[in-house]
Amino acid sequence: MPRTLPTPRLISAEPTIISSSIDQRSATGSNRQKGMRKGSHYSYEFILEPTDHAEGLAWLDLRTEADTVVVAIPQMGLEIGTPGTALVNGSGQSGSSLSIKGFVPGYQVRKGQAFNHIGSDGVRRIYIADAAATANGSGVATITLETMLNWPPANNEPVSFSDVRIEGFAAVERGSFLQDGNGYYNIRFTVEESG
Repeated sequence: MPRTLPTPRLISAEPTIISSSIDQRSATGSNRQKGMRKGSHYSYEFILEPTDHAEGLAWLDLRTEADTVVVAIPQMGLEIGTPGTALVNGSGQSGSSLSIKGFVPGYQVRKGQAFNHIGSDGVRRIYIADAAATANGSGVATITLETMLNWPPANNEPVSFSDVRIEGFAAVERGSFLQDGNGYYNIRFTVEESG
């Protein structure tokens, strides 16, 4: 069962693509090709502002071994605006794009903007737009993605642009729950999607 963590007060958050592509080289090593395949996903490394003991206790769920955690990711400086009620537009989609309906007509998704698709399995997955897209007059836009779709989207499944979170397993950096001389924790951790 996923454990939802507080909204972090961040020093920094860095996204990374965990690639499932296959690199192939010729026998002479001069030619390189990438074989794209499903399974590439994201991890985020978070560094929190120093937290006192009481606030630090709210982050102890990071140490769970059996459950995933859900953490809000920042998109600082990006004006999300009013996207509308975004939903998957049609079943059977695959590859590295996703057709979405329910946008406010003219809504612009920016290159690099993150969003969540919540699949029929209840898992929240992050995707990041690889190019800008604008919703047409019917509120439909096809978003080109940095990675391939990791779960078969079904028609009308929710897509969230305003409350983007990563769900995955946490790895806590050693010393994160060691109180410094002022009684503060300096928590650093990474959350990686299951793919």
